[in-house]
Amino acid sequence: MVATLYNWLLFFHILMAVVWVGGNVALQILGTRIYRAGNRERLYEVAGDFEFIGTRVFVPASLLLLGLGIWMVVIGPWNFGMTWIDLGLAMFAYSFVSGAFYLGPQLTRVKAIAATEGTGSEQVTVLVRRLFVVSRVELTFLVLIVMDMVLKPFL
Repeated sequence: MVATLYNWLLFFHILMAVVWVGGNVALQILGTRIYRAGNRERLYEVAGDFEFIGTRVFVPASLLLLGLGIWMVVIGPWNFGMTWIDLGLAMFAYSFVSGAFYLGPQLTRVKAIAATEGTGSEQVTVLVRRLFVVSRVELTFLVLIVMDMVLKPFL
């Protein structure tokens, strides 16, 4: 079998999904473990690590994933307007909006509060915990996108 352009696009599309979704799963496990240990300073530090990984790994991976997916629709047997493609795009949009307009600004707020009250303050801990909850909702959508792409409901 000779790999076609579509096959290569699909491979890199799936690879970017593994990086984005798998990385989020790992970070959620790590964040939960640190939260349960009750180490407020480490919880603040890991929120900073999440921000670093989010901006330098997840954002590029998700944008590549989107671009590759669009390219596959253009050259493949799919069409925009198919329900499973629209669902995937809608969930991607939710993830993008929540990251850009909630998670990012809230992390900036957490840093500002930590600078004045300390990294172990109650307010920092509450805000970081809230960030984890919102990011779990986002992760749920990411898993649903994977399910949507594999099962192609309403095809």
